[in-house]
Amino acid sequence: MKWVVLLAAAVLLSGCGISSTGVVQSGDPASGVPPFALLYFVRDDRLVPVPRPIGDPVDVSTALELLLNGPDATDRRHGLTTALTHVPAPWTSTDGAEVSLRLPPGTGPLPPIAARQLICTVAEARLVDDPEAVTTGVSVVLTGPDGRHVRGSSGGCPR
Repeated sequence: MKWVVLLAAAVLLSGCGISSTGVVQSGDPASGVPPFALLYFVRDDRLVPVPRPIGDPVDVSTALELLLNGPDATDRRHGLTTALTHVPAPWTSTDGAEVSLRLPPGTGPLPPIAARQLICTVAEARLVDDPEAVTTGVSVVLTGPDGRHVRGSSGGCPR
């Protein structure tokens, strides 16, 4: 047994015999990766980020539409759900790294996890849409029809 351990250690320490090189310039960066929106669904009362490929660059409106459509069949097979059932699309506005969401009249109260789904999905979409916001993070203010505010930021979202 001692010989096996010594042989394994010798193999690991010997390396592969290929000498290292510096950076080799070989053309443009990789392209062809489709844009995606990072949507937040729920599993076991926790937010789960789900990348969703889309045809166009992501923006807040597109991400919200995808989120409000709910988890697809594959997501549901993985146990993902949503707390945003029967929630209409909120009115949105952006100002740099801040996004405001206003729920329309008649929208019922949202459970905290539903508010976080909206906040995290919108914050991630804004980070993609405005790369300069990466340095400061994105803050989101969600206003219910009763005028109450819920605040959140990209920094509070799981990755």
